[in-house]
Amino acid sequence: AKLWSVASGACSRTLDGHGEPVSSAAISPDGTRVATASVDGTAKVWSVESGECICTFGKHVFPVRSAAFSPDGTHVVTGSFDRKAMIWSAESGECIRTLAGHRDWVRSVAFSPDCAKVLSASDDRTARLWSLESGECLRTLQGHRYHVRSAAFSPSG
Repeated sequence: AKLWSVASGACSRTLDGHGEPVSSAAISPDGTRVATASVDGTAKVWSVESGECICTFGKHVFPVRSAAFSPDGTHVVTGSFDRKAMIWSAESGECIRTLAGHRDWVRSVAFSPDCAKVLSASDDRTARLWSLESGECLRTLQGHRYHVRSAAFSPSG
C-alpha cells in the first residue's frame, strides 16, 4: 500500500509487507496508523510516521476484504471471504471476537460512532448488527435484492 500527499501528489510512504494485493485501507481516527486488508488473508496496522508494521491479524483463512478502525482507535474490525468479521486489538493484534453468521462473503465492516456495535455487509444479501461487547448478532437486516457491498453508520448511530 502507498500513502500519498494530496497537496503534492507525491508518495509519502510505502507500506510493504503483504504477500498479495491490498483490498482496503483505513486511517485511524488520530491519523497515526493505517489498517490494511489483503487478499493474502491478513490485515495489518502500520505506523504512518515510520511505515513499520505494528501488528498483523492473521486468523482469517480467505482474503480479507475490509478493515475499519473503531472511532476511539482501540480496535480494528475486519471482514473476509471466510464469511466472518473479526474484532482485534489495534495495539496487540489479539483477536477479541469472531462474528460468525453470514452465509457468504463479508464485503464491508464498520463501527458505530459509540464503539458499541459493528455492522457487516455480505454477499448473502444481508447486513448484520453485532454487539462489540458480547459478539452477539443483535439484528439481521434482510430484504436486499442483491449482494450488500458496503456498511456504514450515520453520525448519530
